[in-house]
Amino acid sequence: MRCGSVARINFLARGWALCFWIGFMLKFLGKLLNRHLTMAVEPIDVNVPEEEIIGLLPSTNQVELLRRKKKLQDFLRFATRQLDKNESQRLCRVAKRVLADFEDSFEALSDVLLDTDGQRRGHWVLMQLDWRDREEIVWQVSEILFTFGISERWEHDCGAEFRSTSEALQALSDWLSEKELALLHFETNSDFYCSMIVRTSEVSAAKQLALDAQLTLYDHAEFFGANTWRSQA
Repeated sequence: MRCGSVARINFLARGWALCFWIGFMLKFLGKLLNRHLTMAVEPIDVNVPEEEIIGLLPSTNQVELLRRKKKLQDFLRFATRQLDKNESQRLCRVAKRVLADFEDSFEALSDVLLDTDGQRRGHWVLMQLDWRDREEIVWQVSEILFTFGISERWEHDCGAEFRSTSEALQALSDWLSEKELALLHFETNSDFYCSMIVRTSEVSAAKQLALDAQLTLYDHAEFFGANTWRSQA
């Protein structure tokens, strides 16, 4: 009996100690919270000059540039979709970097064509040629068809077989259509040709993506209809 009484006394003592400790902690936390709730809050200055607020916001030109960069990248991802991922991303970065220096989307695209960091043999996607250089068509078409995994080649001596670049391009367009491919041309506002090859089923998508990127892309018939002077070149 004596041992049981001692055990009960010890149990009650520990209970009272625990209750005391809990009560102390509750009082301490209450004081701590009350102090933070009653602390003075520093007022917020709402009288900020408008010019300072405007300075923190992106300008209209910056917003437009970012939008155009994105749209041009969207178009280039489409145009380079048959390339490996690394090469496609590299060409997109070239255009994005150049667009910061040019107001015109086609000027940025031209750097993808002409710059030393632009498209490379074995990864050709856009045909480029001067109006007099119809001999340059065959090898570029072969390069582009290679990226599509098409082994068949368009083999012609353009200098001897055709009287003009436009005549050679018409023959190419007719040949591609038999393969369910289409020849599309960018408006360059010069005598310089810039063209791409897409699957016939993707013509509408290509035109819309180009339009969104502020590029003008025609199918073959539209292009020469809008540029009748080229039919003689």
